[in-house]
Amino acid sequence: MKKFILTVCFLSFFSVAAHAEHFAFKIGENRASFGIGFGWMNKGDRFGGGTWNFPSPNALVERSILPFRDFGFLSVGAQFGFHHGHRNHSASGDIPRFREFWTSFYFVPRVALYFHEIFHPDDFPERIDLYVGVGLGFNYLSHGLSSDVTWESLGPTHRDNSGFKFGYHFFVGGRYYFRENMAVFAEIGYGLSFLNVGITLRY
Repeated sequence: MKKFILTVCFLSFFSVAAHAEHFAFKIGENRASFGIGFGWMNKGDRFGGGTWNFPSPNALVERSILPFRDFGFLSVGAQFGFHHGHRNHSASGDIPRFREFWTSFYFVPRVALYFHEIFHPDDFPERIDLYVGVGLGFNYLSHGLSSDVTWESLGPTHRDNSGFKFGYHFFVGGRYYFRENMAVFAEIGYGLSFLNVGITLRY
């Protein structure tokens, strides 16, 4: 009877170990992330006024492609999203009170270096990913005014910036897996937003 119980326990342990949950990003895998960005930098102007920047929804797809022994790996991907904001300007001289608004749609290819393997496996939880990266892409900016003013009436210091623009982005991020195929993440950086938080799915 003891042998039977020991055999059942051994087989149960082996089965659990063989089907242990797999969390952290590994080489040759894919991830999709959906986030909300906060914080955008806007230039001031001679009219003053308050600026309102709305949270920026975005999506990221990436794949780990290149391992670095005893360090981590490199991933490549692309981020998509949009940003909207507006600024209310007070009256100045012949210029009445008006609203300036902008909407930016962006596409940014990016690379990230995951470095959790530099930590000893016993010292670093598998549920956590840490990474740094850079992106270089472009966005289309739609820049407009309320109907009671024109760009010409605002003078040379205030102009329509609509059009395609190139930009860069760098970031530091972390991800925590609360389920095998699902994690929460946070990134801080410069370019798209100062803070980006959301959820990651394995696919």
